Amino acid sequence: MTTAVPRSRKERALDLMRANRLEEAKALCEEAAHAENNAGAWCLLGVIHGMLHNLVEAEQCLRTAVRLRPDYAEAHYNLGIALATNRRLDDAIAALRETVRLVPEHAEAHLRLGAALAASNRLEAAAESFHRAIQLKPDHPAAYVYLGNICAGLGKMKEAVDYYRRALKQQPDDLDTINNLGNALSELDKLPEAIDCYRRALQMQPGHFPTLQNLSIAYLDAGQPEKAETCAREALALKPDHAEAQFNLGNALRGQGKFEDAIGSYREAIAIDERHADAHFNLALTCLSRGRFEQGWDEYPWQWRREGAAPRLFAPSPWDGSDLDGRDVFLHAEQGLGDELFFLRFVPWLRRRGAGRIAYLANPKIASLLKRANVCDAVATPVEQPSKEHLVLAVGDLPRLLDMKRVEEIPPPLGFPPLPEQIAEMQAKLRVLGPPPYLGVTWRGGTWKKRNSLYKECPLALLAQALKGNHATVLILQRLPRDGEIEAFQETLGRPVHDLSALNEDLEAMLALLSLIDEYVGVSNTNMHLRAAVGKTARVLVPSPPEWRWMAEGRESPWFPGFSVYRQGYDGSWEGAFARLNQDMGVSFRN
Repeated sequence: MTTAVPRSRKERALDLMRANRLEEAKALCEEAAHAENNAGAWCLLGVIHGMLHNLVEAEQCLRTAVRLRPDYAEAHYNLGIALATNRRLDDAIAALRETVRLVPEHAEAHLRLGAALAASNRLEAAAESFHRAIQLKPDHPAAYVYLGNICAGLGKMKEAVDYYRRALKQQPDDLDTINNLGNALSELDKLPEAIDCYRRALQMQPGHFPTLQNLSIAYLDAGQPEKAETCAREALALKPDHAEAQFNLGNALRGQGKFEDAIGSYREAIAIDERHADAHFNLALTCLSRGRFEQGWDEYPWQWRREGAAPRLFAPSPWDGSDLDGRDVFLHAEQGLGDELFFLRFVPWLRRRGAGRIAYLANPKIASLLKRANVCDAVATPVEQPSKEHLVLAVGDLPRLLDMKRVEEIPPPLGFPPLPEQIAEMQAKLRVLGPPPYLGVTWRGGTWKKRNSLYKECPLALLAQALKGNHATVLILQRLPRDGEIEAFQETLGRPVHDLSALNEDLEAMLALLSLIDEYVGVSNTNMHLRAAVGKTARVLVPSPPEWRWMAEGRESPWFPGFSVYRQGYDGSWEGAFARLNQDMGVSFRN
């Protein structure tokens, strides 16, 4: 006959813990810890306190365990978890490092150490810990997810995609990882794949709010604003008072040309969260594109508060637009070179308000041009600072402060006379390249960023096809063309083109060239402003939704008299725009 061995209090506590009877397990473990005073009992009691979210008690128990037994790796490990949960990251890192020192093959400790290091922004060390965890346990999905998150945070989206996909091989139905993969693909502009990820996530969990938000943004970036609207409305049905969902709806409506509805959505987002800078700024852009200038200018300064926006160079001086009585003014640039050239047209209005000496801190690329424009008294050097007596303003604030409200008040673009020696040099260059007429071409402007309405691009092949019938000598003026683009354009056009893209780094040379060529076709960019500055016109390809300077509708913008506007349809189609461009170019060169 066999006699049963009595089970210890620690063993019974473990059974209760597994059954989720934590309070009973804690009571029994407390008895064992105080009666036996051994490291194992104190460690288990610390773990139970951690499960009950009693983090102070958990730390006390686990520190007792490591004091009783300094080489007890599991006590150090659990102490690290408790400290990390309590956001005591440096202490957590120390405890977890001791764990892996004692047991180098402890994969979970390497994982937890990596998480604590990542949370404290020690990303390189965190990545080393995650890689070590994978070496010890190659099928560890959490380590791959963490590595994906680190890469995504560093902007290394290709690597992030690879890690997320490895994680999904181990846990194919993990909703967060699928969403993270979709986000990384979206940042890489692989929108069909991103959309597939989000749709897969919604099949797993219909009505998942973050996924609906992500899918709405991806559809909009993919040029499908109707689907973006549907997703945004589904998200709002779940959370009617969510500012970001209202903002996404506004963007989807704007993408369909429903501008007044978009304005309403942006205002709803602001009513929910008055500090939503993107909603304020997109409201500004939409109002300006509709000619509602007073409302647009009021919201325009919110661009400085947007995430990722460059900070103001100087704090603006308080000024209500009243007469300046000879006060000196120190102006500084807007956020982009094109913006700077655009808003300079308002500087002469300061004279009307009685400004004294006007100094302008310009982008170095246009400093020499500005010195010849006779609009400012001085072009400041990058090291110059305004004095306390100066009225300090950003040039983009001028329309609002000077109370510009109506189309009829729009000032003409500022003129920049080309240098005679640059004119002569460009004339000689053109003679070598071919006979007149000369046609300049660009197809992309700005830098791609999600939800960046100032990025412009038109289809390269369609543009080349639209220009195929004329006999002009074609000059490629695209800044930083991508590999193979010029060759592809030339092949579709069916005749040689000439690459003058390097002139974008020498605006004096570009200004001279733009004053000489017969036609210029492209999206809105710095060269469009320079073309206006030499008194010439251009043909502007305007993606949907339109940049506000080219207005919401019409074949011409009041900001650029004589410039012909060719608009992408709100359905994403360019065919109508390029058909009209082809017809107009034929008339132009026949005449």
